[in-house]
Amino acid sequence: MKSAPLQRFRTRRVPVLYALVDLVIPAVLLFIIQVLVSQKMWTEAHSGMAMISGVLFVISTAAQGGYSRYSQRSIAKKLEITFKTWVFNVFLLLVLSFFFLATLEFSRVVMSLWVFLTPILVLILKLQVNRFAGQFAQAKIQVAVLGRHYEFNEFEYSMLEQQGVELSYFSLSESDDIEEKILSINPDYLLLNLEAPATNKLIKELTHLDLKGVRLIVLHRFMEAFLRKCYIPYESGDLSYLEKVHSYSSINYFSKRVVDWVAVISLGLVSLPVMALSVFRIKRQSPGSIFFKQSRVGLGGENFMAVKFRSMHENAKFNPYTQEEDPRIFPWGNFMRKSRVDELPQLWNVAKGDMHLLGPRTEWDILVEGYEKEIPYYHERHLVRPGISGWAQVLYPYGANTEDARQKLMYDLYYIKHWSIWLELETLIRTVGVVLGKKGL
Repeated sequence: MKSAPLQRFRTRRVPVLYALVDLVIPAVLLFIIQVLVSQKMWTEAHSGMAMISGVLFVISTAAQGGYSRYSQRSIAKKLEITFKTWVFNVFLLLVLSFFFLATLEFSRVVMSLWVFLTPILVLILKLQVNRFAGQFAQAKIQVAVLGRHYEFNEFEYSMLEQQGVELSYFSLSESDDIEEKILSINPDYLLLNLEAPATNKLIKELTHLDLKGVRLIVLHRFMEAFLRKCYIPYESGDLSYLEKVHSYSSINYFSKRVVDWVAVISLGLVSLPVMALSVFRIKRQSPGSIFFKQSRVGLGGENFMAVKFRSMHENAKFNPYTQEEDPRIFPWGNFMRKSRVDELPQLWNVAKGDMHLLGPRTEWDILVEGYEKEIPYYHERHLVRPGISGWAQVLYPYGANTEDARQKLMYDLYYIKHWSIWLELETLIRTVGVVLGKKGL
Protein backbone atom coordinates (compact mmCIF):
# COMPACT_ATOMS: atom_id res chain seq x y z
CA MET A 1 0.00 0.00 0.00
CA LYS A 2 1.37 3.41 -0.97
CA SER A 3 1.97 5.89 1.84
CA ALA A 4 2.72 8.91 -0.32
CA PRO A 5 1.49 12.36 0.73
CA LEU A 6 -2.20 12.95 0.08
CA GLN A 7 -3.22 15.08 -2.87
CA ARG A 8 -4.87 18.38 -1.89
CA PHE A 9 -5.38 20.04 -5.28
CA ARG A 10 -6.30 18.58 -8.65
CA THR A 11 -4.97 21.68 -10.39
CA ARG A 12 -1.81 23.73 -10.02
CA ARG A 13 -3.71 27.01 -10.29
CA VAL A 14 -4.00 27.48 -6.53
CA PRO A 15 -0.28 26.82 -5.79
CA VAL A 16 0.57 29.22 -8.65
CA LEU A 17 -1.59 31.89 -7.01
CA TYR A 18 0.22 31.23 -3.72
CA ALA A 19 3.54 31.83 -5.48
CA LEU A 20 2.21 35.03 -7.05
CA VAL A 21 1.20 36.32 -3.61
CA ASP A 22 4.66 35.51 -2.19
CA LEU A 23 6.42 37.19 -5.10
CA VAL A 24 4.38 40.40 -5.28
CA ILE A 25 3.14 41.24 -1.79
CA PRO A 26 6.53 41.91 -0.07
CA ALA A 27 7.49 44.38 -2.82
CA VAL A 28 4.10 46.09 -3.02
CA LEU A 29 3.78 46.41 0.74
CA LEU A 30 7.30 47.85 1.08
CA PHE A 31 6.47 50.46 -1.58
CA ILE A 32 3.17 51.42 0.09
CA ILE A 33 4.71 51.76 3.55
CA GLN A 34 7.66 53.73 2.15
CA VAL A 35 5.33 56.18 0.39
CA LEU A 36 2.94 56.60 3.32
CA VAL A 37 5.40 56.70 6.23
CA SER A 38 8.80 57.87 5.03
CA GLN A 39 9.67 61.29 3.68
CA LYS A 40 12.55 59.87 1.63
CA MET A 41 12.23 59.07 -2.06
CA TRP A 42 11.97 55.55 -3.43
CA THR A 43 15.33 54.59 -4.92
CA GLU A 44 16.84 51.80 -7.00
CA ALA A 45 18.20 50.27 -3.80
CA HIS A 46 14.65 50.05 -2.47
CA SER A 47 13.58 48.39 -5.71
CA GLY A 48 16.40 45.88 -5.34
CA MET A 49 15.37 45.11 -1.78
CA ALA A 50 11.73 44.68 -2.85
CA MET A 51 12.61 42.37 -5.76
CA ILE A 52 15.02 40.26 -3.72
CA SER A 53 12.51 39.84 -0.88
CA GLY A 54 9.84 38.48 -3.23
CA VAL A 55 12.23 36.10 -4.99
CA LEU A 56 13.60 34.81 -1.68
CA PHE A 57 10.07 34.31 -0.37
CA VAL A 58 9.17 32.16 -3.39
CA ILE A 59 12.38 30.11 -3.25
CA SER A 60 12.12 29.48 0.50
CA THR A 61 8.44 28.53 0.33
CA ALA A 62 9.07 26.19 -2.59
CA ALA A 63 11.90 24.53 -0.63
CA GLN A 64 9.38 23.73 2.12
CA GLY A 65 6.88 22.26 -0.34
CA GLY A 66 4.50 25.19 -0.04
CA TYR A 67 3.52 25.05 -3.72
CA SER A 68 3.05 21.30 -3.95
CA ARG A 69 -0.38 19.90 -4.75
CA TYR A 70 0.25 17.58 -1.82
CA SER A 71 0.93 20.33 0.72
CA GLN A 72 -1.54 20.66 3.60
CA ARG A 73 -4.17 23.34 3.18
CA SER A 74 -4.56 23.97 6.91
CA ILE A 75 -4.06 27.34 8.58
CA ALA A 76 -1.45 25.73 10.84
CA LYS A 77 0.67 24.62 7.88
CA LYS A 78 0.40 28.02 6.22
CA LEU A 79 1.40 29.71 9.48
CA GLU A 80 4.42 27.45 9.79
CA ILE A 81 5.65 27.90 6.22
CA THR A 82 4.93 31.64 6.04
CA PHE A 83 6.58 32.66 9.30
CA LYS A 84 9.55 30.30 9.03
CA THR A 85 10.15 31.56 5.51
CA TRP A 86 9.85 35.22 6.49
CA VAL A 87 12.19 34.96 9.49
CA PHE A 88 14.80 33.30 7.28
CA ASN A 89 14.28 35.89 4.56
CA VAL A 90 14.62 38.84 6.95
CA PHE A 91 17.93 37.43 8.17
CA LEU A 92 19.23 37.06 4.59
CA LEU A 93 18.02 40.55 3.69
CA LEU A 94 19.85 42.01 6.66
CA VAL A 95 23.06 40.29 5.55
CA LEU A 96 22.62 41.46 1.95
CA SER A 97 21.86 45.00 3.10
CA PHE A 98 24.99 45.08 5.23
CA PHE A 99 27.32 43.97 2.43
CA PHE A 100 25.71 45.35 -0.73
CA LEU A 101 23.27 48.11 0.25
CA ALA A 102 25.26 49.73 3.04
CA THR A 103 24.72 53.22 1.60
CA LEU A 104 20.93 52.90 1.80
CA GLU A 105 19.52 54.51 4.93
CA PHE A 106 16.48 52.42 5.80
CA SER A 107 13.85 54.00 7.99
CA ARG A 108 13.47 51.93 11.15
CA VAL A 109 9.74 52.62 11.20
CA VAL A 110 9.32 51.54 7.58
CA MET A 111 11.33 48.38 8.01
CA SER A 112 9.65 47.48 11.31
CA LEU A 113 6.17 47.86 9.82
CA TRP A 114 7.23 45.94 6.71
CA VAL A 115 8.74 43.05 8.66
CA PHE A 116 5.68 42.83 10.91
CA LEU A 117 2.91 43.25 8.32
CA THR A 118 4.26 41.22 5.38
CA PRO A 119 3.75 37.68 6.76
CA ILE A 120 0.31 38.63 8.13
CA LEU A 121 -0.87 40.03 4.78
CA VAL A 122 0.60 37.07 2.86
CA LEU A 123 -1.18 34.64 5.19
CA ILE A 124 -4.53 36.45 4.90
CA LEU A 125 -4.38 36.49 1.10
CA LYS A 126 -3.45 32.81 0.93
CA LEU A 127 -6.37 31.93 3.18
CA GLN A 128 -8.67 33.85 0.86
CA VAL A 129 -7.24 31.97 -2.12
CA ASN A 130 -7.78 28.74 -0.21
CA ARG A 131 -11.34 29.76 0.59
CA PHE A 132 -12.23 30.13 -3.06
CA ALA A 133 -10.04 27.26 -4.24
CA GLY A 134 -13.09 25.31 -5.39
CA GLN A 135 -13.74 27.88 -8.08
CA PHE A 136 -10.28 27.26 -9.55
CA ALA A 137 -10.53 23.47 -9.50
CA GLN A 138 -11.30 21.83 -12.80
CA ALA A 139 -12.29 18.58 -11.09
CA LYS A 140 -12.81 17.25 -7.59
CA ILE A 141 -10.58 14.79 -5.75
CA GLN A 142 -12.39 11.51 -6.32
CA VAL A 143 -12.47 9.07 -3.40
CA ALA A 144 -13.98 5.62 -3.83
CA VAL A 145 -15.30 4.38 -0.48
CA LEU A 146 -15.34 0.61 -0.05
CA GLY A 147 -17.84 -0.34 2.64
CA ARG A 148 -19.95 1.61 5.14
CA HIS A 149 -18.40 0.75 8.49
CA TYR A 150 -18.29 4.44 9.43
CA GLU A 151 -21.14 6.69 8.31
CA PHE A 152 -20.03 10.24 7.63
CA ASN A 153 -22.37 12.89 8.99
CA GLU A 154 -23.60 16.04 7.23
CA PHE A 155 -20.98 18.22 8.90
CA GLU A 156 -18.17 15.95 7.64
CA TYR A 157 -19.62 15.92 4.13
CA SER A 158 -19.61 19.72 4.24
CA MET A 159 -15.94 19.82 5.28
CA LEU A 160 -14.98 17.41 2.49
CA GLU A 161 -16.92 19.44 -0.05
CA GLN A 162 -15.04 22.59 0.96
CA GLN A 163 -11.80 20.75 0.18
CA GLY A 164 -13.04 19.57 -3.20
CA VAL A 165 -13.38 15.93 -2.12
CA GLU A 166 -16.17 13.80 -3.61
CA LEU A 167 -17.07 10.36 -2.22
CA SER A 168 -18.45 7.46 -4.29
CA TYR A 169 -19.62 4.38 -2.38
CA PHE A 170 -19.15 0.74 -3.36
CA SER A 171 -20.81 -2.10 -1.52
CA LEU A 172 -18.75 -5.08 -0.38
CA SER A 173 -20.04 -8.30 -1.93
CA GLU A 174 -18.35 -11.53 -2.96
CA SER A 175 -20.31 -11.54 -6.22
CA ASP A 176 -19.28 -8.03 -7.23
CA ASP A 177 -16.24 -7.34 -9.37
CA ILE A 178 -14.89 -4.60 -7.10
CA GLU A 179 -11.75 -4.06 -9.15
CA GLU A 180 -13.57 -3.34 -12.40
CA LYS A 181 -16.19 -1.08 -10.79
CA ILE A 182 -13.66 1.04 -8.96
CA LEU A 183 -11.41 1.42 -12.01
CA SER A 184 -14.43 2.62 -14.00
CA ILE A 185 -14.45 5.94 -12.09
CA ASN A 186 -10.63 6.24 -11.98
CA PRO A 187 -10.50 7.48 -8.36
CA ASP A 188 -7.61 9.35 -6.80
CA TYR A 189 -7.98 7.24 -3.64
CA LEU A 190 -9.71 4.10 -2.47
CA LEU A 191 -10.89 4.52 1.11
CA LEU A 192 -11.06 1.22 3.01
CA ASN A 193 -14.15 1.50 5.20
CA LEU A 194 -14.79 -2.21 5.65
CA GLU A 195 -17.50 -3.62 7.92
CA ALA A 196 -15.67 -6.95 8.26
CA PRO A 197 -12.13 -8.32 7.81
CA ALA A 198 -11.06 -8.56 4.17
CA THR A 199 -11.35 -11.92 2.44
CA ASN A 200 -8.58 -13.45 0.32
CA LYS A 201 -10.47 -12.49 -2.83
CA LEU A 202 -10.81 -8.89 -1.73
CA ILE A 203 -7.13 -8.67 -0.76
CA LYS A 204 -6.23 -9.94 -4.23
CA GLU A 205 -8.38 -7.27 -5.90
CA LEU A 206 -7.01 -4.53 -3.65
CA THR A 207 -3.48 -5.61 -4.53
CA HIS A 208 -4.31 -5.36 -8.23
CA LEU A 209 -5.77 -1.88 -7.72
CA ASP A 210 -2.69 -0.80 -5.80
CA LEU A 211 -0.43 -2.00 -8.63
CA LYS A 212 -2.58 -0.13 -11.16
CA GLY A 213 -1.97 3.18 -9.39
CA VAL A 214 -5.07 3.49 -7.20
CA ARG A 215 -3.87 4.79 -3.85
CA LEU A 216 -5.34 2.88 -0.95
CA ILE A 217 -6.01 4.76 2.25
CA VAL A 218 -7.32 3.45 5.57
CA LEU A 219 -10.12 5.20 7.45
CA HIS A 220 -8.12 6.65 10.35
CA ARG A 221 -5.52 8.23 8.03
CA PHE A 222 -8.21 9.70 5.79
CA MET A 223 -10.00 11.29 8.74
CA GLU A 224 -6.82 12.79 10.18
CA ALA A 225 -5.73 14.16 6.81
CA PHE A 226 -9.00 15.62 5.51
CA LEU A 227 -11.26 15.96 8.56
CA ARG A 228 -8.49 16.65 11.11
CA LYS A 229 -9.88 14.30 13.72
CA CYS A 230 -8.78 10.94 15.11
CA TYR A 231 -11.15 8.11 14.30
CA ILE A 232 -12.54 6.34 17.36
CA PRO A 233 -13.89 2.85 16.68
CA TYR A 234 -17.13 1.94 18.40
CA GLU A 235 -15.41 -1.21 19.61
CA SER A 236 -12.62 -0.73 22.17
CA GLY A 237 -10.61 -3.85 21.37
CA ASP A 238 -7.72 -2.12 19.56
CA LEU A 239 -5.21 -1.57 22.37
CA SER A 240 -2.61 -0.18 19.96
CA TYR A 241 -4.80 2.91 19.82
CA LEU A 242 -3.63 3.84 23.32
CA GLU A 243 -0.01 4.38 22.21
CA LYS A 244 -0.94 6.78 19.41
CA VAL A 245 -1.92 9.65 21.71
CA HIS A 246 0.42 10.98 24.39
CA SER A 247 0.75 14.06 26.58
CA TYR A 248 2.83 17.13 25.76
CA SER A 249 6.60 17.08 25.90
CA SER A 250 8.36 19.45 28.32
CA ILE A 251 9.05 21.94 25.52
CA ASN A 252 5.46 21.80 24.29
CA TYR A 253 4.13 22.29 27.82
CA PHE A 254 6.41 25.29 28.33
CA SER A 255 5.19 26.78 25.02
CA LYS A 256 1.57 26.35 26.06
CA ARG A 257 2.19 28.01 29.42
CA VAL A 258 3.76 30.98 27.66
CA VAL A 259 0.60 31.28 25.56
CA ASP A 260 -1.48 30.91 28.74
CA TRP A 261 0.25 33.72 30.61
CA VAL A 262 0.20 36.08 27.63
CA ALA A 263 -3.56 35.46 27.40
CA VAL A 264 -4.16 35.82 31.15
CA ILE A 265 -2.38 39.17 31.30
CA SER A 266 -3.53 40.70 28.02
CA LEU A 267 -7.07 39.33 27.90
CA GLY A 268 -7.54 39.92 31.62
CA LEU A 269 -6.63 43.62 31.35
CA VAL A 270 -8.62 44.22 28.17
CA SER A 271 -11.75 42.50 29.50
CA LEU A 272 -11.86 44.19 32.93
CA PRO A 273 -14.61 46.66 31.86
CA VAL A 274 -16.70 43.83 30.41
CA MET A 275 -16.29 41.74 33.56
CA ALA A 276 -17.26 44.71 35.74
CA LEU A 277 -20.36 45.28 33.59
CA SER A 278 -21.23 41.59 33.86
CA VAL A 279 -21.10 41.72 37.65
CA PHE A 280 -23.48 44.70 37.60
CA ARG A 281 -25.91 43.06 35.11
CA ILE A 282 -25.97 39.73 36.92
CA LYS A 283 -26.89 41.43 40.20
CA ARG A 284 -29.72 43.36 38.52
CA GLN A 285 -31.22 40.59 36.38
CA SER A 286 -30.72 37.54 38.61
CA PRO A 287 -29.97 38.21 42.27
CA GLY A 288 -27.67 35.68 43.85
CA SER A 289 -24.04 34.65 43.52
CA ILE A 290 -21.96 36.26 40.78
CA PHE A 291 -19.90 33.21 40.00
CA PHE A 292 -20.87 29.67 39.12
CA LYS A 293 -18.52 26.98 40.37
CA GLN A 294 -18.62 23.39 39.22
CA SER A 295 -16.46 20.32 39.65
CA ARG A 296 -14.71 19.60 36.34
CA VAL A 297 -12.32 16.82 35.35
CA GLY A 298 -8.75 17.93 34.71
CA LEU A 299 -5.31 16.45 34.13
CA GLY A 300 -5.08 12.76 34.99
CA GLY A 301 -8.79 12.56 35.76
CA GLU A 302 -8.40 14.72 38.88
CA ASN A 303 -11.27 17.10 39.67
CA PHE A 304 -10.96 20.84 40.17
CA MET A 305 -13.43 23.70 40.64
CA ALA A 306 -13.96 25.70 37.45
CA VAL A 307 -15.18 29.28 37.86
CA LYS A 308 -17.52 31.04 35.43
CA PHE A 309 -19.95 33.94 35.53
CA ARG A 310 -23.39 32.60 36.46
CA SER A 311 -25.67 32.72 33.41
CA MET A 312 -28.70 30.81 34.78
CA HIS A 313 -31.12 31.67 37.53
CA GLU A 314 -30.20 30.11 40.85
CA ASN A 315 -32.18 26.99 41.85
CA ALA A 316 -33.20 26.43 38.21
CA LYS A 317 -34.50 23.02 37.15
CA PHE A 318 -31.64 20.53 36.76
CA ASN A 319 -30.70 19.45 33.25
CA PRO A 320 -27.09 18.57 32.31
CA TYR A 321 -27.59 19.88 28.76
CA THR A 322 -28.49 23.39 27.65
CA GLN A 323 -31.47 23.71 25.31
CA GLU A 324 -32.26 26.35 22.69
CA GLU A 325 -34.19 29.27 24.22
CA ASP A 326 -33.52 27.75 27.63
CA PRO A 327 -35.83 29.50 30.17
CA ARG A 328 -33.26 29.00 32.92
CA ILE A 329 -30.95 31.58 31.28
CA PHE A 330 -31.57 35.26 32.05
CA PRO A 331 -31.06 37.89 29.28
CA TRP A 332 -27.52 39.01 30.16
CA GLY A 333 -26.62 35.39 30.80
CA ASN A 334 -27.71 34.57 27.27
CA PHE A 335 -25.45 37.32 25.92
CA MET A 336 -22.53 36.09 28.01
CA ARG A 337 -22.93 32.54 26.76
CA LYS A 338 -23.08 33.60 23.10
CA SER A 339 -20.13 35.99 23.40
CA ARG A 340 -18.15 33.68 25.77
CA VAL A 341 -17.95 36.42 28.39
CA ASP A 342 -19.10 33.86 31.00
CA GLU A 343 -15.82 32.01 30.40
CA LEU A 344 -13.58 34.95 31.39
CA PRO A 345 -13.32 34.04 35.12
CA GLN A 346 -11.68 30.79 34.03
CA LEU A 347 -8.57 32.86 33.35
CA TRP A 348 -8.08 32.40 37.10
CA ASN A 349 -8.06 28.62 36.57
CA VAL A 350 -5.53 29.09 33.76
CA ALA A 351 -3.28 31.19 36.01
CA LYS A 352 -3.50 28.55 38.76
CA GLY A 353 -2.48 25.80 36.34
CA ASP A 354 -5.78 23.88 36.43
CA MET A 355 -6.37 24.64 32.76
CA HIS A 356 -4.78 25.93 29.59
CA LEU A 357 -6.21 28.68 27.43
CA LEU A 358 -6.67 26.08 24.67
CA GLY A 359 -7.26 22.36 25.07
CA PRO A 360 -10.05 19.79 25.38
CA ARG A 361 -13.11 21.50 26.83
CA THR A 362 -13.64 21.10 30.57
CA GLU A 363 -16.41 18.60 31.26
CA TRP A 364 -18.61 18.19 34.29
CA ASP A 365 -17.50 15.16 36.31
CA ILE A 366 -21.04 13.73 36.31
CA LEU A 367 -21.15 13.73 32.50
CA VAL A 368 -17.63 12.29 32.28
CA GLU A 369 -18.68 9.22 34.25
CA GLY A 370 -21.36 8.47 31.67
CA TYR A 371 -19.18 9.19 28.68
CA GLU A 372 -16.42 6.88 29.89
CA LYS A 373 -18.91 4.01 30.04
CA GLU A 374 -20.21 4.57 26.50
CA ILE A 375 -17.30 6.03 24.52
CA PRO A 376 -14.06 4.04 24.07
CA TYR A 377 -10.84 5.84 24.99
CA TYR A 378 -12.70 8.83 26.44
CA HIS A 379 -10.27 9.06 29.36
CA GLU A 380 -7.44 9.76 26.88
CA ARG A 381 -8.51 13.42 26.70
CA HIS A 382 -7.36 13.74 30.34
CA LEU A 383 -3.74 13.16 29.33
CA VAL A 384 -3.53 16.96 29.15
CA ARG A 385 -5.12 19.86 30.98
CA PRO A 386 -8.45 21.09 29.62
CA GLY A 387 -8.89 24.51 28.01
CA ILE A 388 -11.33 27.40 27.93
CA SER A 389 -11.57 26.90 24.18
CA GLY A 390 -10.27 24.08 22.03
CA TRP A 391 -10.02 22.32 18.69
CA ALA A 392 -13.35 20.51 19.09
CA GLN A 393 -15.24 23.67 20.01
CA VAL A 394 -14.05 25.66 17.00
CA LEU A 395 -14.58 22.91 14.43
CA TYR A 396 -17.64 20.95 15.56
CA PRO A 397 -21.12 22.46 16.03
CA TYR A 398 -22.72 22.61 19.45
CA GLY A 399 -23.85 19.16 20.62
CA ALA A 400 -26.05 17.81 23.38
CA ASN A 401 -25.82 14.02 23.33
CA THR A 402 -23.35 11.14 23.61
CA GLU A 403 -22.69 10.90 19.87
CA ASP A 404 -21.76 14.59 19.79
CA ALA A 405 -19.42 13.97 22.73
CA ARG A 406 -17.82 11.13 20.76
CA GLN A 407 -17.39 13.35 17.71
CA LYS A 408 -15.79 16.09 19.81
CA LEU A 409 -13.48 13.56 21.41
CA MET A 410 -12.14 12.73 17.94
CA TYR A 411 -11.12 16.38 17.52
CA ASP A 412 -9.68 16.55 21.04
CA LEU A 413 -7.48 13.52 20.40
CA TYR A 414 -6.31 14.99 17.10
CA TYR A 415 -5.32 18.18 18.91
CA ILE A 416 -3.37 16.25 21.54
CA LYS A 417 -1.72 13.92 19.04
CA HIS A 418 -0.71 16.60 16.52
CA TRP A 419 -0.06 19.52 18.87
CA SER A 420 2.39 22.15 17.68
CA ILE A 421 2.71 25.87 18.24
CA TRP A 422 1.23 26.32 14.76
CA LEU A 423 -1.86 24.24 15.60
CA GLU A 424 -2.13 26.27 18.82
CA LEU A 425 -2.12 29.50 16.83
CA GLU A 426 -4.67 28.14 14.37
CA THR A 427 -6.95 27.15 17.24
CA LEU A 428 -6.58 30.66 18.68
CA ILE A 429 -7.39 32.25 15.31
CA ARG A 430 -10.44 30.02 14.89
CA THR A 431 -11.56 30.80 18.44
CA VAL A 432 -11.52 34.52 17.69
CA GLY A 433 -13.49 33.84 14.51
CA VAL A 434 -16.08 31.79 16.38
CA VAL A 435 -16.52 34.44 19.07
CA LEU A 436 -16.84 37.27 16.56
CA GLY A 437 -19.20 35.18 14.47
CA LYS A 438 -21.22 34.30 17.55
CA LYS A 439 -21.25 30.62 16.65
CA GLY A 440 -21.78 27.98 19.28
CA LEU A 441 -18.79 26.27 20.78
